[in-house]
Amino acid sequence: MSKLQKILAGIVAICVLFFGFVVVRLGAAPNDNSVKLKEISHENYAHLGKEAYKDAYPLEYKSFMKNNMGGESPTGYGGSDPGKSYIEMQPEIKENFKGYKFSVQYDVARGHTWAGVDQINSQRIGPQKGNCIVCKSSWMYDKWYKESGWDFASKPFAEATPPYTNKDTVEGTDLYFGCSSCHDPDTMELRVYQQGFVESMAMKGIDISKASHNEMRGYVCGQCHNEYYFMKEDGRVRHPFIGGYEPEEQFQWYQSGAAGGFTEDWIHPDSKTPMLKAQHPDFEIWTTSVHADAGVTCVDCHMPYMREDGQKYTSHWMTSPLKTAEESCLKCHDESKETLIARVKTIHDNNFKLQRVAGQTVAKAHLAVKAAMDAGATDNQLAGARLKLREAQWYWDWVAAENGNGFHNPDKCMRVSGEAIDLAHQVIEEANALVKGSL
Repeated sequence: MSKLQKILAGIVAICVLFFGFVVVRLGAAPNDNSVKLKEISHENYAHLGKEAYKDAYPLEYKSFMKNNMGGESPTGYGGSDPGKSYIEMQPEIKENFKGYKFSVQYDVARGHTWAGVDQINSQRIGPQKGNCIVCKSSWMYDKWYKESGWDFASKPFAEATPPYTNKDTVEGTDLYFGCSSCHDPDTMELRVYQQGFVESMAMKGIDISKASHNEMRGYVCGQCHNEYYFMKEDGRVRHPFIGGYEPEEQFQWYQSGAAGGFTEDWIHPDSKTPMLKAQHPDFEIWTTSVHADAGVTCVDCHMPYMREDGQKYTSHWMTSPLKTAEESCLKCHDESKETLIARVKTIHDNNFKLQRVAGQTVAKAHLAVKAAMDAGATDNQLAGARLKLREAQWYWDWVAAENGNGFHNPDKCMRVSGEAIDLAHQVIEEANALVKGSL
């Protein structure tokens, strides 16, 4: 055999070994025991908690418990440190939510694992009912709803809350937010258990049971991360996105009487305006975003695929994507991590500045209406200004209450903050004109 023939034979042998290895790897079962279905104990409702899944799904469980950690996001916004108060960071909140629970305590939300601790110890509980626990635990569906439908929604908070052994620890509130909040505990398939979301989507003509897997990757988060209200008739959860995903459409939903007996959350003591409180409309803001248009869901960014010891798993550390930028962002974005973080920070900076201006202008509008009242303006004269004030605060709050600080849909959030500023200025002008006696 010539030298050339030996070289060619060697190359052929290497190729055979290499491609043979590839074929074997492709044909072999994935080295990922963590995703095989395991039986979870139902004793004492353990399947509705977190601890029961520890040994069955160790990688997912370990990453989920990272939600216990605090710390700010890489851009300096958000984060999950205990006791970090929006009221201290944005003093205008005191005036805008005057007379309502959110002027007493409004802290930055901690990780999902703290849901039980933070709700049970909240200064806002007061006269709350079982409906306010709907998104804090699937206990409200797997226990109460399956037994008696929406009856739990009108139960006092203390009667409806899931059992706990220690109200100050994650371990002691195990039956609050856990694996069953997003997965069927028997099949581990993604599920939407929050029946208010299911019913509201049905009213939009969307059957959740027919959703694709990728749609479910948005719905499992969207079932709780959205704007909602409690129906006055029976306390059940309902969502104004039935009328549309835009804040203007949702405001009209409330104005039209479509919300039934629910008309306002409280009457502002200064301006005597019937107010609406927005609740984290993350789903609505994302739904019309460029990411949603591209089929990118909450899970893709906040729960990326990770690897540990050769095993691939879905991270359950639902945190800022910038903390896992390589897996969350750079799989799609062809730029450096530093450039990407800088771009997101610019969006956060601009959104927060405009949001603050909106909130401060709304606060001035409340005081302007109060001054007009003190000067003798009648309810009839102030009706138009109050309606605009109600709408202005709704738009400001719709952006301020959202968890992405504008990033989930920058153009929409900037537009809505601008609308809040414009309406609030109109209120101030009208109220000042009444004080001067020109109307």
